Amino acid sequence: MPSLFRFLFVLGVLAALAYGAMLALVVFVKPEPRPMTVTIPADRLNPVRITVPTAEPAEADGSGDTEAEAAQ
Repeated sequence: MPSLFRFLFVLGVLAALAYGAMLALVVFVKPEPRPMTVTIPADRLNPVRITVPTAEPAEADGSGDTEAEAAQ
């Protein structure tokens, strides 16, 4: 059982050190605001849209008889 307590104690000490490091960063480091410029390429602002041509329906050339013409 002593090895389990020793292991848990070491994990606790490591967690306390990590927590202390994070606390020190929060307290002592102050971010400095500064202007930021990001260049965006024009092709991302106005992308070129490519349309795929659709197949056009076959046009009737008058060679085929329809039922209405056949009835006459």
